[in-house]
Amino acid sequence: MASPGVDTEQEPLLGDRTPGSREWDIIETEEHYKSRWISIRILYLTMFFSSVGFSIVIMSIWPYLQKIDQTADASFLGWVIASFSLGQMVASPVFGLWSNYRPRKEPLIVSIFISVVANCLYAYIHVPASHNKYYMLVARGLVGFGAGNVAVVRSYIAGATSLQERISSMANTSACQALGFILGPASTDEVQFPQGNIDQVAVLATNVLFFVVLFIFALFETIVTPLTMDMYAWTREQAVYDGIILAALGVEAILIFMGVKLLSKKVT
Repeated sequence: MASPGVDTEQEPLLGDRTPGSREWDIIETEEHYKSRWISIRILYLTMFFSSVGFSIVIMSIWPYLQKIDQTADASFLGWVIASFSLGQMVASPVFGLWSNYRPRKEPLIVSIFISVVANCLYAYIHVPASHNKYYMLVARGLVGFGAGNVAVVRSYIAGATSLQERISSMANTSACQALGFILGPASTDEVQFPQGNIDQVAVLATNVLFFVVLFIFALFETIVTPLTMDMYAWTREQAVYDGIILAALGVEAILIFMGVKLLSKKVT
């Protein structure tokens, strides 16, 4: 229960939920504590499986696309990959606004359902007799739309933890996501040995760049929202601006995908 005279919408996200604090004045029961942490750990698992699925699929898109539709070329592959970012770009602010006005479990359940349906569609896009590449395009776009729940997951965890618990909980969320990215590509049974010499400098540069990208990604999803709320005195409703920023980054990612595709044709 909020203290008299305190506008909870104006409170920073990084609040203190200890008894007698300015933001909360409650005594948590043991039953509520267990229930709260069951929900948080389920979301840990959700983030992990989401990353595993993404990292497994992203490695097989091109061979799968060539197998299901011989008319698909490298140019269309760029659109298939970009459709994930486009779907996530659209979904992020939508789920963010939804979670501001309704219980967070609603967008979480809907987004997970969309992800399950989209992955089932992706698994069976080889069944139709024609236009299979367009089914893949739609499937990847829907998977990206379902992945727009990442901000809601982190928001839920932030809202379900005290100040003392929040830092470690957000770190665990990022760790589960990163672990999924690591273990996903290692789930394959086939080992392919490259032909010829490997450009060690290119491999090292790629690993460094990928580390930087994931570092920035984790930073954005862990502290940007509470930081902007504290720095600019944003309310929780105004914090949806972070979703708009993430959407703009999605547009930038699409442009980069298209630019790399065109540039690779001139370089190779």
